[in-house]
Amino acid sequence: MNKSSQVNFNHHFYYVSNFLFLHNDSIIKNNITNDSDHYVTSKKCLDCHQTYYDAWNDTMHPKMFKVVDKEEEILGNFAINSPLVSFSKSDIEFVIGSKWEQVYARMIDGEYYPFTAKWMVLTQQWVPYKVNNWKETPLSVKCNGCHTTGFNPQTYEFSEFGIGCEACHGPGNNHVQNKMIESSIQCSFCHNLFENNDSEKENIESNVSDIIVSYKSAVCGQCHSRGSQSVDNEHMNIKFNFPLEYIPGTDIGSNFKPLTKNQDKKGKYWWGNNISKNRHQEYADFARSKHAKSLKNLKEKHSESCGEAEDSCLQCHSTDYRMADKDHKPSLSEAKEGLTCITCHNPHGIDKKHIRDTVGAHKCEECHANSLSRSTAKTGKAHFPCPADKVKCADCHMPKIVLTGGEFSLRSGCRSSCDI
Repeated sequence: MNKSSQVNFNHHFYYVSNFLFLHNDSIIKNNITNDSDHYVTSKKCLDCHQTYYDAWNDTMHPKMFKVVDKEEEILGNFAINSPLVSFSKSDIEFVIGSKWEQVYARMIDGEYYPFTAKWMVLTQQWVPYKVNNWKETPLSVKCNGCHTTGFNPQTYEFSEFGIGCEACHGPGNNHVQNKMIESSIQCSFCHNLFENNDSEKENIESNVSDIIVSYKSAVCGQCHSRGSQSVDNEHMNIKFNFPLEYIPGTDIGSNFKPLTKNQDKKGKYWWGNNISKNRHQEYADFARSKHAKSLKNLKEKHSESCGEAEDSCLQCHSTDYRMADKDHKPSLSEAKEGLTCITCHNPHGIDKKHIRDTVGAHKCEECHANSLSRSTAKTGKAHFPCPADKVKCADCHMPKIVLTGGEFSLRSGCRSSCDI
């Protein structure tokens, strides 16, 4: 070892020996491990992403399954004398939902089970729920894969109640640990020693993609789908009502079997025109829409009357183009995703928190302004028959036809009337 190397080594050893305890304290304090699949919960995201965290916290996602902390979280009216309600507020340990309806649950022998009456928020009434088969409705098998984050189908454990950040971005252990190394004073003492070391730089740069950011509709589809997936667990075949161990950024695995119209013998889930009439089927509807095929159609079915297809067409045909920084836009050959859920639905709820009108015509006009103009020019009539201040695009093209919460209250799963 030459003299210069010895000096650097001694310098490094001095800092390591004097600050190692700080490194260990920080690791323990922040509950960070070296397990790359370790979930850290949404509260870890709050430290650096407060705006997104606050907006997400106001959405329905974190309320999809939660421990009762305050009595006000129980929306059901127990003053109503209903023979359906054989339990009291004090019996409720967990609540599921907050907008359309609210299901109540308790723990029995280590498993979550629902009570036999649920509260319909919209109609303000109690209705029966799993009265005769609540024992056959363990939430770990029927619900928790979509109502929790980090669900493990082998142990039935999960990292977080509700739909947290990591449900869409994947386990955040590496991301949090790398950010801690970059920003914490105690870590910088050691890691700055390598600021001129090429191998250390490569190591840091390789960790840039330590969290998943995906524009795929399948990220939403992991929960907004109806179907089942079976696994062998301790010599038993167990059927779960949701995709298992989905990795954000990928497609939903072939082991998940979506419910089909042919299986719907009682007509509970589809109308006669193949449009969904129930919740949790948005992904199936959208996957068949022209919006979902927008990039494919641009590349394969582009009309000469529209001129030659070029990169600028991607503004209306590709979500990864729309979401990319202006200096890093993909070309027509590089774009991978057509229009996806997040084209119109902000996944963090930022639009609902900071923009008052989230379903206005401006969402559609970003791409359909020219179409509306051509239609008007051909017919000489306004595109819509009603006053513009009385209706929105969605009122005709995405009518409320999905039954939930006791009323027809949800729109048609993102398939426009043009796709019917």
